[in-house]
Amino acid sequence: MEKQDQLLMKKQNKALVLDIVKNQSPISRMEISKITGMSPTSISRIIGELHQQGFVKETELVTSGVGRKATLLDVCADVLYTIGVELDQSVLKIGIVNYVGKMIALRTFSRNVLETYEETLRSIQYNVNEMISQNMISTKKVIGIAVGLPGSVDYQNGVVRLSDQLKWKNITLAKDLSELTSFHVVIDNELKMKVIAENTVGKAKGAQNSILVGIGSGIGSAIILNGEVYRGESNNAGEIGHTVVDPNGNVCSCGKIGCLATYISEGALIADCRKVKEISTIDEVFSSFRKQETWALNILNRTLTYVALAISNLACLYNPEIIILSGNLIEKIPEVKQTIEEKCERYLWEPIKQNLQIVYSDLGDQGVVLGAAIHAQNTLHELN
Repeated sequence: MEKQDQLLMKKQNKALVLDIVKNQSPISRMEISKITGMSPTSISRIIGELHQQGFVKETELVTSGVGRKATLLDVCADVLYTIGVELDQSVLKIGIVNYVGKMIALRTFSRNVLETYEETLRSIQYNVNEMISQNMISTKKVIGIAVGLPGSVDYQNGVVRLSDQLKWKNITLAKDLSELTSFHVVIDNELKMKVIAENTVGKAKGAQNSILVGIGSGIGSAIILNGEVYRGESNNAGEIGHTVVDPNGNVCSCGKIGCLATYISEGALIADCRKVKEISTIDEVFSSFRKQETWALNILNRTLTYVALAISNLACLYNPEIIILSGNLIEKIPEVKQTIEEKCERYLWEPIKQNLQIVYSDLGDQGVVLGAAIHAQNTLHELN
């Protein structure tokens, strides 16, 4: 038992040192020793092991100031890679991310909404292999794939419980894709993947309590509490699209009446607009809004009211430092930001409003892919 404890401590110390080099490079051995409280001898031994394994390298930079000069350390960005995948109703996005979280390659593919599950798997396999080959990356350096998709996901067992957008139910996605690609595969809800990216490199970096709200084909949120993704009992925490806002309202695809999604989702918007004008796509709705057509202004104004109410409710429930807004609605018609802020000013409770930041994601179309790849590294990478 004592030997096992010693091995565990050594492993933890090694992971700590690597994390410091990764996040604070360029950095000297002496600085690491001061931060960790470990002896210079221990630090030199750990750095030697990490160098041998390809994780750490010496730079051409040296410490400044008086005394003996010391070479600074940096991480090797190309020591390993992870693949991030975003899967939605009509789009497949795949990205390759290196060890320091930089997107090496990102490609977007159209997905036929009538595509079978097997066809989707083969498309992911083919395009992942093609991108690895095109970027001349050894498959030995790729430690795994992570997929972010809409719906209810059992992330621990790799099962898609239900995805309305993909028309999937009780699908063993992680197992099936792993067998096809020979890579380790993890899956999760797309917004939970994206909030990991926001918390690591985006607008919520350094925040302990933050919420990402996604407004697009549906509406949902992902929550970071005390620095960790809050999942709830069945990984469905944040599914605000199915909170009831009007018990006498519209019928939702889930079978309930008055769900928030029936007032905010793109499908709901198009259905409302068709009562006035023959509309086929959400882009036509946005175009009519820009042309200041009265009916479009009225429908979008009601939508933005519900967005503000959702933000207010989330703020009261979780009292976060930051709420990040993202998705098609925000990205395609950024002029709605001012209206959202004005409505939030009206609906937010004063004691919460004072310490809350409402910001907008700037990760663009790579947020889910980047978050998935970071999640894959956090989940699958383990130091020897």
